[in-house]
Amino acid sequence: MELVSVSVGDTEYEVRCDGDHRSGAVLIIGSAGVAAELYDDLCARLHNSGLPTITLPYSPGIDHRAALAAVDAAKAAWVNVAGYGAGATVAWQFAARHFNRVSSLVVLGAAHPAAPTANAPAEDSECPPVEVGTTIISTSPAEMVQAKASGPFVRGDLRIVSASSEGSSGQDVAAIVATEVVLRSNPW
Repeated sequence: MELVSVSVGDTEYEVRCDGDHRSGAVLIIGSAGVAAELYDDLCARLHNSGLPTITLPYSPGIDHRAALAAVDAAKAAWVNVAGYGAGATVAWQFAARHFNRVSSLVVLGAAHPAAPTANAPAEDSECPPVEVGTTIISTSPAEMVQAKASGPFVRGDLRIVSASSEGSSGQDVAAIVATEVVLRSNPW
């Protein structure tokens, strides 16, 4: 594993890279308050499938520009993007604004930022639709409502996966995310 420092404006991020990224990789954008090391099980599963990884931990102020800087620093031509929690919002924004660098999108627990629901207004009404195959993993009925509200903002294949978080471990979630990323990364 290689640690790479990425600067965006006055902010510096530390990105974890593993594998040969010259052709493509998986960009993992973590959830708020979760250390990059906690995605090691997911990374190991992806590496076993031949997919190199770039892990960008979430921090306040992170946005699609930081994700692009991480992809550039890893010298990846394009990426499959996986986002967790608050990092999922950044993943949506990155996929929407840099679709020429994105092959697929897998998000856990977050609606498209422009998708309003009955319980919440749009988080970022200016976020364009994504134009890549997208999987939304919902772990609760509320997340399922958000996932369905995201449909109009996906201009590609949309897959919604219901995964109960009750009694699930981090390894269970990593297995679900890894499976969805591998499915999306295969050109069939």
